[in-house]
Amino acid sequence: MSPLSLFLVEVGISVFSSTLVAAFLTRPLRRLLIDACGTVERANFWVVHSDVMIFLAPLVSTVVFGKWSELSTPTLPFYKAALGSALFGVFVALAAVGLQVARILPGRVEMEAASDNWRPTSSP
Repeated sequence: MSPLSLFLVEVGISVFSSTLVAAFLTRPLRRLLIDACGTVERANFWVVHSDVMIFLAPLVSTVVFGKWSELSTPTLPFYKAALGSALFGVFVALAAVGLQVARILPGRVEMEAASDNWRPTSSP
């Protein structure tokens, strides 16, 4: 196989793994972000941003760590390395998205807890 073909196999594995993650994550992330952002438009922007990151991080990981230039035939170690670099990229993207969402949520949880504890005072 040519180096281009091996590179395209690695990119295909990366895109496939990103597609699976984005397919499972987009809907719950959208619901969470609508609540956190306050408007659908803001939430949609951040969902698209997150989906793009879920695709770009594995692609960058594949380009940086890929083995396509070192081999002439696809072997099991080649596929293992391709999947490993794609999953590493997915992990980095999910960690970045998760940290940002976690940074937003404590403030929302504290506000909701404060509003739950607020009780009107009785007038004399």
